[in-house]
Amino acid sequence: MYSVFQLLLWSSLCAVVLQAYDLSKQLDPPGALKVALDYEFATRWPTPLQSSGPQVPRNWVWSSHITFNGPVSEISDGQLWQIALDASDEVDPDRKQYGISPKNQPAAMGVLAWGNEIILASSQKGPTSFSYNYPNTDILLGLQLCQIVWRDYGPGQSDTRHRNDGKCAEQMAAHLYYLSRPRPSPLSRQSARVGTIVRNNKGGKAKTDPCGDVEKDSWGCNLFVADQALTVLDKNTPSESYDLSSLAGGVARIDQITLCGAIRPY
Repeated sequence: MYSVFQLLLWSSLCAVVLQAYDLSKQLDPPGALKVALDYEFATRWPTPLQSSGPQVPRNWVWSSHITFNGPVSEISDGQLWQIALDASDEVDPDRKQYGISPKNQPAAMGVLAWGNEIILASSQKGPTSFSYNYPNTDILLGLQLCQIVWRDYGPGQSDTRHRNDGKCAEQMAAHLYYLSRPRPSPLSRQSARVGTIVRNNKGGKAKTDPCGDVEKDSWGCNLFVADQALTVLDKNTPSESYDLSSLAGGVARIDQITLCGAIRPY
């Protein structure tokens, strides 16, 4: 039997190990696509990071925003898949810069392309769903409408939330779209394309369809992408190489749109 003191000591050591990250300063991302930790989100939401003492578990998202000189319609579906894969590969080295545990690394990376812009956004990792707990967003409204549709017309007519609690890459990318401009047009009018790469437990990565399983009476991004009128990239489309310097007329700007509403230029 362990004593109370030993149990308390073990709990304290576990807490230190789980929170052995260093968020004392924001670091530049090492990759060409500039996929970076959403530092403001990690340190400010839902509560500010404390300078010392016990911490509330943090929430983690990695993202980037690329504006091209030409339309992204010039970028093939295969090239978008390769961009999403490369973006997924950029998360790991940026995570390591901060000493963030691999257990806190999101499993998915999504690409959202419209107009002359691309948003790269991971899924959200952490205990508090931004989609459901940040009020009055277009994404929350969309999820609520999907829930009503599933309740009224789904196979089990069950009143359930998004199967992954609105934390998927599709929701994070859509949030960033609406935060990227003062008066955004509905995403449903942008003829946008979306695709998601998912990392498995063994470190392998694969293209995936939007989540949701009718047979298990659970809805997810399958309804959300339909609500947002997004064209889903076919996961059977082979990836294609690209040259970022010449792709869609070349890069005009790379920055990061944060979930807290700020723009971080590079």
